Amino acid sequence: MQKFNDPCIKTGDFARLCGTNKRTLIHYDEIGLFCPEFKGENGYRYYNTEQIHRIMGICLYRRLHVSIAEIKRLVEVSTLEDISDGFSGFIDSRKKEIARLTLEVEQMSYMKQHLDTLDEGSRTISIQTLPAVYPLYHQDSAFLGYRTLKDVFHSPLFSMGNFSYILSVEPSGSCQVSAFQFAIREPMLALTQLNSTNLPSRDSCRCLYTVVAFPTEHEMCWDLSAVLKYAGEHQLSCKPEAYAFYVFSIAQPDVILDYYEVYLPLEDS
Repeated sequence: MQKFNDPCIKTGDFARLCGTNKRTLIHYDEIGLFCPEFKGENGYRYYNTEQIHRIMGICLYRRLHVSIAEIKRLVEVSTLEDISDGFSGFIDSRKKEIARLTLEVEQMSYMKQHLDTLDEGSRTISIQTLPAVYPLYHQDSAFLGYRTLKDVFHSPLFSMGNFSYILSVEPSGSCQVSAFQFAIREPMLALTQLNSTNLPSRDSCRCLYTVVAFPTEHEMCWDLSAVLKYAGEHQLSCKPEAYAFYVFSIAQPDVILDYYEVYLPLEDS
């Protein structure tokens, strides 16, 4: 057995001394990141005080969420410049992660805003502004290439008010679906990488707004008679075309309800 002048420290004692735990030290030994000074014939691991600075550095990297692979690379470099370059890479990756998380928060806030409108909107009719709409796909034509469309469709945001029906509204309030489309409204467009100058658009407009819900398995019977009644009571003139944006589905005990935001544009006064 090899002998050392420094006192030999058992794994558990060394772990407590360095602010880590025994299991971590054993794992680091198994993967070759940080090995004991020697192993006894009984299989026990022994460390010495000269190794403390090395494990403390490794623990610092882990607290900074540096990967094991990167730590292995860093502990093997021999110059301060190499370590500095490594930290530059960490900073860049953290900035990208912050940007990603910031975007996710903005997306979640957009989704929450939509969800908050469902309950009130299902009980009321109000005048709202429909933001500018940018169609990505219409049943008669696609405005983006498949790869770009796929990236947008796979976004967690895409189902929130982007699949929509275009409704032809009769004077009685009964409606027929004249087309369907995938589109992005102005608030969401800012959360994507899409360039609005390359997309067709429908300008923002004042609308009568409400929320309707249909059981998923039932045929949708669009009826905007209540909206037209509201328009008549308030001396408002409506255009004969409405937009119904799918927002969310909610599971109830015996049925799943699909919620739609409905915008019926008003004639210019």
